[in-house]
Amino acid sequence: MQGFETSVSVGRILVCGSGLATEMTVAALAAHLPPHVAILRVDAGDQRGSDLFYGSVTAPSAYAFNLSVGVDERRLILDSDTSFSWGTRYADWGGRGWMQGFALPFPVIDGVQLHQYLTMVGADGVTPYVAGVQAARRGVFVHPPREGDGQHPLARAEYGYQFDPADYAALFAAAVPAGRVERVAGSVVGVDVAEGVIAGVRLDDGTQVRADLYVDCSGPAAMLLSAMACDWLGDRRIGITVEDRASTDEAPLRTVRVSPDGWQSETPLKGRVRHMRVSTEGSVEAPIGRRSRGWVGNCVGIGQAVAMVEPLTPAPMMLLERDIERLLTLIPSRQEMGVEAREYDRRFADDHDHADLFQRTFFTAEELPDGPYWQAAKAQAVPEKLARKLAMFAERGVLVAYDLEPFHPEDWTILHLGLGLRPIRHDRLADRADPARVRQFLSKMAGEIEAAVTKLPPARVYRAQLEQYLKRGMV
Repeated sequence: MQGFETSVSVGRILVCGSGLATEMTVAALAAHLPPHVAILRVDAGDQRGSDLFYGSVTAPSAYAFNLSVGVDERRLILDSDTSFSWGTRYADWGGRGWMQGFALPFPVIDGVQLHQYLTMVGADGVTPYVAGVQAARRGVFVHPPREGDGQHPLARAEYGYQFDPADYAALFAAAVPAGRVERVAGSVVGVDVAEGVIAGVRLDDGTQVRADLYVDCSGPAAMLLSAMACDWLGDRRIGITVEDRASTDEAPLRTVRVSPDGWQSETPLKGRVRHMRVSTEGSVEAPIGRRSRGWVGNCVGIGQAVAMVEPLTPAPMMLLERDIERLLTLIPSRQEMGVEAREYDRRFADDHDHADLFQRTFFTAEELPDGPYWQAAKAQAVPEKLARKLAMFAERGVLVAYDLEPFHPEDWTILHLGLGLRPIRHDRLADRADPARVRQFLSKMAGEIEAAVTKLPPARVYRAQLEQYLKRGMV
């Protein structure tokens, strides 16, 4: 994301909310908007409960997003309980288990994708060739090498973060320069709408606050968008219950297991493990789905104000980051915001619906329980786009992709193979290669990765040493 250098006529932006989405949005606006654009924020109730729906793991995209808004990894390591993550291990999902690891694009050899060669030689899955997966299995971690060492076995590894939403939000709050954002006293109790736009928001002390652009980060309540008559699409509801337990385990992976009434996860953080249970009931409940529009009039929704996503994958955080990035690219330059609103809505709908394809794929597994949660999840229709993805991979190993999908081809490859989907046929261009040489190449690749990860330190040790190094550098 780049900062804005041109002047804008929108001089006052009001952010309404109190949770993670609010802190991330305010930090992004403060980092990228010119000083003459006033940024105001006003509380909208306690969102710590609904923030649990953002889950406990990010995608690798979090590193660049955080850095762009002033949250570098030093602050994350020193000032929070956030830990490193190679991905999520689905220990028991439909009778299958696999590691959904992060990775840079897999090698393309002579114009043929890696998994096509795996199919040709009858290899059992892709995980031996994913460095992060092998490191996760051993509980080890180091930052993957990048520039100047592209041939290193770990060079294609990617990592995200395991986090507590409240802990994570505090990092963004601390990144905002003093005096850059005006915090308005009081909480929103009403919204005044006139001629299809918000004229102002009313606070609990009776005052009205006005702005040119209103950003709704108020979570599922969507206090501003709800006043704009924006329809909700989706009828599933789920509940979440979370419990933290002290632990020295800092394994760089989240573990998910199926249970009769839903699923549960364990996410190691610094000094504790977060246990999450998802079913039809929980200490916090919410509908799953999205709004028909994300930008109405002069009001734009961010995060859970426009979509509630089940935290089965990193999708909730990926979509939140994309909402904020999209807002930054579409900050209006005039009071008429129709062009920006239409583009925001198009990209918002595509992002959510494409992420939803990835999530729905999990529920196409054959051996899943039959409780209420599972009945509702499996009753969802398989969209035509997903049916095409599944059919083309099963028939020919073809990875059908749509424009700017949140999940990348390597994510889909690992998911398809993890769920037991094996292509019937492979790309005939792969037949140009000698099968014996392909097996030799694959064996060498897997062996180099295994040899490299055996030398890595446990994630807990690596973090402790990194923490000491960073503290010495700050003295």
